[in-house]
Amino acid sequence: MVIGKDFAWAHLPKTGGDATLSMFRVFIDLVEFADREDSNDKHANFRGRAQRIRGKLLVMNIRRLPAWVLSRAQHVSRRGMYPDYEPIPMARANDLADSSFPDSRLMLHTDDGWFWPDHWLRVETLAADFLDFVSDLRDVSDSERKRVMALGPVNSAEYDHQLARWFTPEQVRRMYLNNPSWATLEQELYGDLYELEDEVEIRRVS
Repeated sequence: MVIGKDFAWAHLPKTGGDATLSMFRVFIDLVEFADREDSNDKHANFRGRAQRIRGKLLVMNIRRLPAWVLSRAQHVSRRGMYPDYEPIPMARANDLADSSFPDSRLMLHTDDGWFWPDHWLRVETLAADFLDFVSDLRDVSDSERKRVMALGPVNSAEYDHQLARWFTPEQVRRMYLNNPSWATLEQELYGDLYELEDEVEIRRVS
């Protein structure tokens, strides 16, 4: 978590959190507290820091649901989960499609909506969204803007990110049906839900 005078940002796993922390370091004057990036405390939810964040603007990252599901599945298959960090065989695509785990994780980090973020940063447009957020806190110089835009992925795992290689359109539709809270949020922030057919068509053309 990163806490400033006027805001608190929570690190929802697998949503570009380490990259976001690097961006906050460009604006270190705004940061009063930040968990170490090598500690699981960095994933603390808002309720766990309720006394420290009272009255502050709440901020969190979000990502397209199928991409988040794949990223987390890849992560646990390689690194496992806290506290044991023992690799876990990657779940089958059908099992991932039928799981409501993404919604449970979203509800955990927001305490079932009691600590619902005031501002969301989309992973797909992270630098631009981050700069829009910080610009509401103070003026951003051209130099700072360039430094943020120049930052790429941080601590990102290497795997095939083409979702069409992992899921079918039907499996993606089931993901959204089984995670209605995430689907509703994504619709609000992106204007639509991810359509796997678009990616397949792009691959045909290219």
